[in-house]
Amino acid sequence: MEYSGNYVEDVRIVEVEAIGEGSVIIEGFPDVGLVGTIAASFLTDKLQMKEVGYIESDALPPIISVRNGKVLDLVRLYSRDNIVVLLSEIPIPLPIIKPLSQKIIDWAISKKAKMIVSLTGMPEPARLNIDIPKVYVLGSNEKVSQNALSIDGVEAFTDGYITGVKGMILRESIKRDFDALLILSQAHFNYPDPGSAAEILRYLSKLLSISIDVKPLLESAEELKLRLRDLMRRTSQAMQDVQKSRELELPAVYL
Repeated sequence: MEYSGNYVEDVRIVEVEAIGEGSVIIEGFPDVGLVGTIAASFLTDKLQMKEVGYIESDALPPIISVRNGKVLDLVRLYSRDNIVVLLSEIPIPLPIIKPLSQKIIDWAISKKAKMIVSLTGMPEPARLNIDIPKVYVLGSNEKVSQNALSIDGVEAFTDGYITGVKGMILRESIKRDFDALLILSQAHFNYPDPGSAAEILRYLSKLLSISIDVKPLLESAEELKLRLRDLMRRTSQAMQDVQKSRELELPAVYL
């Protein structure tokens, strides 16, 4: 994609309805196994969250989404009960990954958000042989990490690569002394993985003290895999562009 504008100034977060202060922001942009996308989308549905804003940029492709006769922006914000979810129907274009991440942190700080939580999959070559994917966490500081690890059933992410929006949000949070948490679960690299998303949601329900029944997600797993094939294909190509595939080379410490 060719674009000659200023990416940092071009990325805009637009609130259609005012979002209050003190929220937890959950980012679920497309990534490995579409784990974050599946988990965040399921969360907005089950918590009956309301669309309250969108992210726009001239660098985003000239596409609109139409659902049940309603025109939707590609990158949207949903909110309810001090939880804000960021969703995207497309992989984030490489040129705006860094400015978008910076803009998200700027906006989160301006809203005095409690924390931003990024949801993602961690490529696992042996995923087919794993019934219950492991969940890992990595915080922007020791306090966030220790709080995340105090919940049973998770392990610390200690070595590897974090690229794309997830990595940039974490990096920017560290620079700005802002609380951020990355939650990862073992996942297929090139296939939508609802099972991995379900494990992230189980953990997230404990972290945020909210009730999330993942049974409907698991029951609709095959339908989701079919429906999300095209998004997974486009996301896989986008991840290759930022060398996301290097995570496949991680040592066996994660197995």
